[in-house]
Amino acid sequence: MPTANRGRPREGAELVEKLDDCSDEARSRLKVIFQTLAGELTVEQACQALGIGRSAFNKLRSQFIENAVELLEPKTPGRKKKILTPEQVENQRLREEIERLKFELEAQRLREEIGILMPHLQKDRVQKK
Repeated sequence: MPTANRGRPREGAELVEKLDDCSDEARSRLKVIFQTLAGELTVEQACQALGIGRSAFNKLRSQFIENAVELLEPKTPGRKKKILTPEQVENQRLREEIERLKFELEAQRLREEIGILMPHLQKDRVQKK
């Protein structure tokens, strides 16, 4: 008595049809590669479907597998640290310098305004020196 399949139905190469951000040619090649890996197509059938020779197909499939393995390699968790270029570092330094100078300019403007509005405070300051 065969057992009933539980869960989601197997989709296999049909998953490729759901890809939106690739060309029809890339989608077709990927589907054929999956079908050969699943044993649904022979290499000869795949070559015929793609219109390429056996060595070209084997090279294409090998490159696909190598790239897939590279994507599956473990990586350190979290976001990658942002590496700043020397130009970005200099821009940040200049922004900070501009902010400091703006602050100093505003402080000087306020001192002058206080000196005009409250000259008696300014005289006390000069006498203390």
